[in-house]
Amino acid sequence: MLTYGYAENTPDEPPFIYTASYEAATWQGHVKAYPIGETGVSGTAQWDAADLVPAWQLRQILTATDEDAAIPFEWQHLDDRQKAALSSEEVLQYLRGNDTLEIRHGGRFRDRRGKLGDIINSVPLYVGLSDSAYQRLPAEAGGDSYQRFLSSKKQRRAMLYVGANDGMLHGFDAIDGVEKSAFIPRAVFNNLSVLSEAGYVHRLFVDGLLTAGDAYLGKGDSAAWKTILLGSTGAAAKSLFALDASDPDAAPGFPLLWQRSAEDDGQGAPDDDMGYQLGEAFAIRLRNGDWAAIYGNGYQSAKQDAALYLVELAGGELIRKLVVDAAASQAPNGLSTPALVFSKQREVSAAYAGDLQGSLWKFDLGASEPQGWQAAFNGRPLFAAADDSGKSQSLILQPLLEHHPKGGALVMFGAGDKPQTTSLYGIWEKTGAGPIADRNQLQRQTLAEGETGTWQLSGNAVDWNQQRGWYIDLPEKVGQVVGKLQIIDGVLWVLTYSAAEGKSYLIAIEYSTGGATPDAALADFPKNVSMIEVAPSTVTPAAITLPDGRRQLVIKGRDGKPHAIRLNTPERRLLRTWRQLPVPLTPE
Repeated sequence: MLTYGYAENTPDEPPFIYTASYEAATWQGHVKAYPIGETGVSGTAQWDAADLVPAWQLRQILTATDEDAAIPFEWQHLDDRQKAALSSEEVLQYLRGNDTLEIRHGGRFRDRRGKLGDIINSVPLYVGLSDSAYQRLPAEAGGDSYQRFLSSKKQRRAMLYVGANDGMLHGFDAIDGVEKSAFIPRAVFNNLSVLSEAGYVHRLFVDGLLTAGDAYLGKGDSAAWKTILLGSTGAAAKSLFALDASDPDAAPGFPLLWQRSAEDDGQGAPDDDMGYQLGEAFAIRLRNGDWAAIYGNGYQSAKQDAALYLVELAGGELIRKLVVDAAASQAPNGLSTPALVFSKQREVSAAYAGDLQGSLWKFDLGASEPQGWQAAFNGRPLFAAADDSGKSQSLILQPLLEHHPKGGALVMFGAGDKPQTTSLYGIWEKTGAGPIADRNQLQRQTLAEGETGTWQLSGNAVDWNQQRGWYIDLPEKVGQVVGKLQIIDGVLWVLTYSAAEGKSYLIAIEYSTGGATPDAALADFPKNVSMIEVAPSTVTPAAITLPDGRRQLVIKGRDGKPHAIRLNTPERRLLRTWRQLPVPLTPE
C-alpha cells in the first residue's frame, strides 16, 4: 500500500519508513529510510539517498525534446534552444553534480553540500508489488494476463520516486537508496541555469505529488501491462507528465509518454483551464475501455475555473474536460484531487472533488461514451461548505469515501483555509436524493479541551432519517487539515497543522457519526481523549503493523524523523457496526 509522505512496503520487502526533508541554509535535500523493527520504527536512518547519488559522469538523467522524445541530459544530445537556456556545458555539468565547478573549489558556481536538492512539497512514492485487482477485467482487456504481470513484478527492482527543487524527478533503489535515474520536465528546463548562480534565490522546480498505477496499453498483439508514473511540477509550473516505470533497469531510464502544460496541451496549443497541479493524477480505466489519467485542473489557471480532466494515458490527448463552474462565479476557482468510485470490473464510474469556492462535486462517469460523462445533479454541487457566518470554505484536499449502511456513499473531507474556520465534514450522498442545502442538515460535533495537549469530541447521534451527515468546526489553534484523511481499523484519523502555532494535532473520529469513538482509539490514552498534540507535520501519517499485530501511526516531524503513535488494535476495541471497505469505493 502506498501512502503520502511515507511508503509502507509490501510484506516481502525490507520494512522501511521513508522521509524527505531539506536544509534551508544550503537547500540540500535528504531522503532517509528508517527500518521497522519488532518494537516499531528505528530512530536512526539506515541510509540517506543524498549520500548515495552516483558520480556526475555516471548518472542516468533524462530530459525531453519539444516533441516529447526522451534524451540523455548531456550536452551533445540537447537542441539549440536547450543549450541557449543553459548558456554553457559547464552549467550542465554542475547540474549533473560536478562540484569541481563550485566556488569553494575555484569555480564560479554556487556551493552545495550535495547533489540532491531540497524536497519541500513532493513526497516519496514507493513502487513495488501493488495489485490493482485488474484480474476482473475481460480477457481482451488484459484481465487474463494481469496475474502474470504481478508475478513479473517480483523480479522488478523496487523503486522510490520523489521530486526535488534541483530540477529533477529522482528514482532511487528503494532497498539501498542509490539513485538509478532522474528526469527533468520540459516546463522547468528554461530556469535550470539559476541553480548555478552564486546569488541563487530559492525557487521551486519539481515540487509536485506522484502516483503510480498499472495499465494495459497498446493494441492487439502489441498490448502489454505497464506501470505508469504520473507527476507534476507542483507550484513551480502548470504542468503534468507521464513516465513508463515498468522496467527501472532499462537504459537509459524510464521512457517518457507525454507532458502537458498550460503553455502546451500536448498538441501545441495553450490550455487556459490548466493551473498549478498541487494534487494528484491517477491512472485509471474508463467505462468505454480507454485508459486515462484523471485529475483536477488545479489552481490559478488563466480562466480561474474548476475542471476535471480525463486524458489518454498512452499519449496525453484530451478525452474529456468537465468544467463545472462556467459563468457561475467570478471568484478564482480550481478543482482538487478527485476521489474515485470503481465498478466491480475496476472501471471508474464516478468521481468526487472539491473546489476553492467550497463546492463538493460529483461527476458521473458511468456512461459507455465520453459524451455522457457530466457533473451530477444537473451541474449542481452535492454540497457547498460554509461556516456559520455563511463564508465559503475552500476544499483543497482529496475527499475520502465509504459505503453508507443505508445505501449511497459517505463523503468525508476537510474544508477551510487560514484565516477562516476549518471544518471536517461527513456528507451522505443518499441514493435517489438531491444535493444537501447547507450545514443545517448535518449533525454538529464539538471538540472540548481537556488536560494539557488533549481534547475530547462530543458523541451526538446522527438521525439518518432526518439528517444528511455531520460536521466539526476545529478550534482556531488546531490549524488546517493536512495530508489525507484515512480510516484505520474503523477509525477516521485526521492530521492538522497550525503554521501560527507551529503545532500539529491528531484526531480520532467515529466516522459514522463524526463524534468520539465508543472505545479508546489511542493506546496510551483513555477513551475520552479524541485529539492529541503530536510532532509538527504536514504529511499524511503512515499506518504500520508490527510483527505481534500491534498498530502504529508514524508521523514525520519537522525534525525529519519518524514519531510513532500507538493505536489500539481491533481486538482491543469494539467492532464497528459499519463495514469498513477499501477505498476507492466500489458500488455494489
